[in-house]
Amino acid sequence: MARINPDSSFTGSLGSLSFYHMRGVDKPIVRTKGGASKQKIKTHPRFESTRRINAEFGGRATASKWIMRMLWPQKALADHNIAGPLNALMKPVQALDLASADGQRHIPLSQYPSILDGFSLNRKTGFDSIVRTHIGCSLSREKLQVRVDIPALLPGINLHMPKTHPWYAITVVFGIIPDLFYAPYQYIPMNEYGGVAPLVRMTDWYPALEGSADTTLELIHPITPPDEYFSIMISIGIRFGMSRSATQIDQVPHAGAARVLAMA
Repeated sequence: MARINPDSSFTGSLGSLSFYHMRGVDKPIVRTKGGASKQKIKTHPRFESTRRINAEFGGRATASKWIMRMLWPQKALADHNIAGPLNALMKPVQALDLASADGQRHIPLSQYPSILDGFSLNRKTGFDSIVRTHIGCSLSREKLQVRVDIPALLPGINLHMPKTHPWYAITVVFGIIPDLFYAPYQYIPMNEYGGVAPLVRMTDWYPALEGSADTTLELIHPITPPDEYFSIMISIGIRFGMSRSATQIDQVPHAGAARVLAMA
């Protein structure tokens, strides 16, 4: 059933067409319906190859969800839907599994964590376009410890803020991502990772016209993974603020930038 939005655009279904919006795309997207039924794809011998492809696609989608879960504190800084690009990056990771049959290949991200190095949550203005300096990062996989060294940020030299936003803060997020293994009808970690959550550290708010002195953020993750099949992901973001009062600064929604700083 299609619905008319306040801007006179359609969303939903209308006959053989589906109308929907996607973040980062200004205009509505129209897609035609069609193809074999879900039941036929699940059972007909002719779709055996399709079932294998769909199973592995589902595994990559699950891996992308884990990554986005560990990027969640930075998601408000993204300017587009990052699920698709992450899913695409998981394809060569899945290809590392040479032992399993097609349709059942695992996703051993811990064998290729560098594929996410530098992954940007932005298409328009990236983190490195705003903060134009090297950010030091040292981490210990064994101790689950990370240190991020942010040098002094000087407006117009290595800090290029939009003129509309008077405040900024730097956020570092420490995430743990498990490898995923094929099981009938799903992809799951080798052991239980349900309690693992991203760890966040944020600087004070700094005035954009003055910049900030060098800062160090240290994080030690309190949860020890249950096995060795995991990757560490460190992401960094810059968020913008507006003064609500003399003592309160609010984050500007859907503004800022972030990227993956390091993997291990």
